[in-house]
Amino acid sequence: MFGLPILEVAIGLSFVYLLLALICSTINETIAGITSRRAKLLEKGINSLLGDNPGLKQKLFAHPLIASLASGSSGPSYIPSSKFALALMDVVTGPEKAPNDPAALRAAAGITSEGKHNFRQTLTAVLADERDHVRTDQAKIEDWYNDAMARVSGWYKRNTLIWIWALAAIVTFALNADTFTIFRVLWTNQGVRSAVIESAKARAQAPRPEELVPLVEYSEQDKPKEAAPVDPQSNAVLNDRERAELGQLTSWNSDIAKWKKMKTGDLVGDLLLHLLGWLFTIAAVSLGAPFWFDLLNKFMNMRNSGPPTGQASNSAPPASTPANA
Repeated sequence: MFGLPILEVAIGLSFVYLLLALICSTINETIAGITSRRAKLLEKGINSLLGDNPGLKQKLFAHPLIASLASGSSGPSYIPSSKFALALMDVVTGPEKAPNDPAALRAAAGITSEGKHNFRQTLTAVLADERDHVRTDQAKIEDWYNDAMARVSGWYKRNTLIWIWALAAIVTFALNADTFTIFRVLWTNQGVRSAVIESAKARAQAPRPEELVPLVEYSEQDKPKEAAPVDPQSNAVLNDRERAELGQLTSWNSDIAKWKKMKTGDLVGDLLLHLLGWLFTIAAVSLGAPFWFDLLNKFMNMRNSGPPTGQASNSAPPASTPANA
């Protein structure tokens, strides 16, 4: 086993950052669920598609195909492109015409001229698309909707990044997760380091945590219209052993006891060093759980690969000298 202390410390730090990032991700998804953040951003994106037309948006979200996707008092957090297209076609053509009536769809008799933008002009441009992969009116609307959902996913990712930075700061301060202190404990305490390595090994074998989750994902490049909602609840929470080891590396008790005995000058210097350590931790945690999971696995592979090949030859016995040399 290639067990250099500095490599084991790197594994320990990656493991701690991974756990903290998982905590932040779990809190973020909980808040997103409570505040219906996904549903609100989806509604914002659709409202933009419809030209900020409140009457049209109300009709669309009241349509049975869309209303059936809502949960509780909040709107739907995901709308398949096919249902969006069918519902919009039905609303636009009006109650007297079939949803797939091309003339009625282009006349847009079922909508008003409200809104900041001319929706009729937008819809006319969408239906005039002559690309090969969008041959029907429904396919054209679906393609238009999918493009918009890619932008909405970008909004959600940026919004989530802000939340992750804020949560990383809160969690780091609440746990006193000072990178310099964690490094010092891992470097000087072999027992703690060994226990952390074992837990890191188990965590590295667990499923990979998710990226910052978008609203939808398109997993098949040859089927650009088939999107699937992302499940935000797959990140595993910490187990009892991981919580205990995190507590050994991040705690206020020892620091508070130390600060009570310090003089003012020494206390200020130590607090500034802690502040720098907290900033390092916040920046590291903001990189996300997937980043630290991948790095942790790379470090574990290095540790399990054994010593470099060149070192093995140094211990080999010297070749015998021929008798007639």
